[in-house]
Amino acid sequence: MAGETDDADLIARLRAWSHARQRLSDPASSVEQALRAVVAVYSTHPTAPLALWARTRSFTAAAYRRLDRERKGVRLPAMRRTVFLVPRSDAPRIFTAVRAAPAHALRGLKRHGFSTRDYERFAKRILSAAAKPVAARDLEEAATIKGEQLGTVLRALRYEGRLLALAGESLSMSPHLYVAAGARLPGGLDSGDPARALAWLAGEYLAAYGPARVEDFTWWTGVAKRPARTAIESQNTVEVAPGLLILRKDAAAFGRVKRLRDTVDLLPRWDAYTMAYAPDGRRRFVAPDVQRIVYTPIGVGLAGDGNPVVLVDGQAVGTWTFSLKDGPEVQPFDTLGPKVRKRVDEKLEEVAGLLARSE
Repeated sequence: MAGETDDADLIARLRAWSHARQRLSDPASSVEQALRAVVAVYSTHPTAPLALWARTRSFTAAAYRRLDRERKGVRLPAMRRTVFLVPRSDAPRIFTAVRAAPAHALRGLKRHGFSTRDYERFAKRILSAAAKPVAARDLEEAATIKGEQLGTVLRALRYEGRLLALAGESLSMSPHLYVAAGARLPGGLDSGDPARALAWLAGEYLAAYGPARVEDFTWWTGVAKRPARTAIESQNTVEVAPGLLILRKDAAAFGRVKRLRDTVDLLPRWDAYTMAYAPDGRRRFVAPDVQRIVYTPIGVGLAGDGNPVVLVDGQAVGTWTFSLKDGPEVQPFDTLGPKVRKRVDEKLEEVAGLLARSE
């Protein structure tokens, strides 16, 4: 499989174009606008709030929490069977496009010796108790199961689209609340034809992450390559390099894009941008010799989860960490100039303040 191009000029344009499309060059005016620009963000905390903070002009914890409170966002199993925060209006199509097979949704039940009848009995009790948002501990009494057994049933209900997650108050941790899907989305999560939903999702992906390859869309969604290719081929695209596709309506603007100058960004672990491309398609923001640092390894020659990363003019120059106990810290790949280091430290202080105030 051919990787992303090595052409320096094209990489510079990819870097600048994607930086803007990710709302890093031009931050969104609202949290909802930032979320829609990237299709979805990983639901875990602090990833979700920090991914949107990086893309929003005036981010506040209160504005972020309104996504749940005002039902503007939905947290559900989506790409690669991972829980994402998605715009409410897009939730049915995203869920339908990448929905887990019934066998996958229910496979954990056998480990506990639960029959289909057992599962439906638990489901009825849980969904009744979750007519309003409740914590997992409150579902134990209703379901008469707890621990791993309860967790397995809750996961199955989420994979089936019958139960949704909500975020807790803390922006630095992820103790979920749960609510019945019917209470939040009376129309349900089934949008009909999965192929049609996947084609729609391919268009959204190319708008947010293109130019990209079929291999990148396959990686991002977690679907098989054949339906991924069909979905991409349903779009009106042009090639900017062999296999590297952009929506035709964006091609002229891509040709005029200017190189990045004087930008500094902090992206969290599992950020929408860093997790959007297959391991051999990430040259636009990370050099091959440091990819093993930016990503956790999942096998020889591959890289999996994106670590928190510092971008300078759209390129990874280091990683960073944060804890409530020790605060923020940056690990640069090379020495950062004083002006860049000052801007990095200012952003680290913003992160520290944001997460500390949410506790």
